[in-house]
Amino acid sequence: MLENIFLINCEEANLQNLKLNHSSTDLASLARIKTCLAYPNEEILFKDPDIIKQIVIGESATLERSINPSQMSEDFMYAHSKAIRVKNMNLLILSLPYRHILGLVFDLDSNPYDYRNELLGLIQEYVLPKFHEKLKTQEKTNILLTLFIDLRRFADESLIFQPEQNRIMLIDNKPLIKVFVFGIDNAGKTSLMRLLATGKFDQNYFPATKKFRITNVKLDSGTKLVMWDMPGQRIFRPDWLRGAQASNLLLFMLDSADEARFAEAKLELSNMLKLYDLQNLPLAFLMNKVDLLEESTLNQQNIKDYFELDSLDGRSYILIPTSLPDRKGIENLLDWMDEQVLKMLSLSGLKTTVEM
Repeated sequence: MLENIFLINCEEANLQNLKLNHSSTDLASLARIKTCLAYPNEEILFKDPDIIKQIVIGESATLERSINPSQMSEDFMYAHSKAIRVKNMNLLILSLPYRHILGLVFDLDSNPYDYRNELLGLIQEYVLPKFHEKLKTQEKTNILLTLFIDLRRFADESLIFQPEQNRIMLIDNKPLIKVFVFGIDNAGKTSLMRLLATGKFDQNYFPATKKFRITNVKLDSGTKLVMWDMPGQRIFRPDWLRGAQASNLLLFMLDSADEARFAEAKLELSNMLKLYDLQNLPLAFLMNKVDLLEESTLNQQNIKDYFELDSLDGRSYILIPTSLPDRKGIENLLDWMDEQVLKMLSLSGLKTTVEM
């Protein structure tokens, strides 16, 4: 499975110095290499400077040519993409224009070449039209985010699905349910993911996240949930649909203590629920941070009315007040997801055929 993606900026690297120094890492030469991004684990390349050095030296012949987008034909990319092992890391590497290196990191059981054709197609379709010499860091972040989501989805959709809409993925004859988690920034989504995965809550553990995360949660029934948590900042919202496709359940999170942003949250929720790809998917609406509403007159009915939840056409929903520090509403959420999973299995004819 794909675990990470990274981009190394070698525009100012002294490749000759790196190649001549084989005894140990030449930190003076590495100082001119800018490791732009590694996603979702930013530390993946910083554990050992020799990792970067070996990757760059291996790509030095292509980097020295300083290729441009017009040279990135399908044949060129196919010939120059390669799977390598570096420091027990399983990688697929490809040089991009303007002396950049793109890398995919896989678990040791995966074959990187299984992803090559999909990666090259995405690069031609999505990356090259956007890749220019003065690309800003945020633009590179968006490119990596999109590639990571699309490649993870490619891996998911290569598995066995039921043919119906809201299809259910099976692994070893057991259901795997995808839950798409969204909402504007500061709603508490990443803290919820950590709470569901570890049972722990720490008010200061997470800053506002700019990362897409996948969290695995196992229900009491034995069903595995794969929860896709998308960053809520405005710049990332156009990519929400990329992460939401092939989902089985939707989970929207609202900071109920920030009434000034309700209109913004309502607009983003409405935009997503109108999408054909997500029609009829059950929705859990989490009214989060209710612990901060002690002196407020805001209640569940106010939220239902403001967000027009009772007007949702053909979509079942549940409104759950939550407070993460004291786990308020968490058991209700888990019970609801378990109930929805059983309904989906039954409708798909899997209730008696799948071993739970």
